[in-house]
Amino acid sequence: MILNKLRDYIDPNDLEIHIYKNGIYIVNYTLISSFDDQKINIDASDKKISIIGKKLVISKLKKDELFISGDIYEVKL
Repeated sequence: MILNKLRDYIDPNDLEIHIYKNGIYIVNYTLISSFDDQKINIDASDKKISIIGKKLVISKLKKDELFISGDIYEVKL
């Protein structure tokens, strides 16, 4: 039990979404289920995220990290 808490602290598994002025940073996603330059759908364990906008671009940072830039109008959970 203590080991699991320590592991989660060091390497968290929870979905994180950070919204910045120039884009959205997502950590611990599972799958990019569909995308085009106006809508991106992302799955993360028991959640689904939709990002809607124009000129959307996905930059993959690491295996479970994304940065999405463009003219973002809406984020749906």
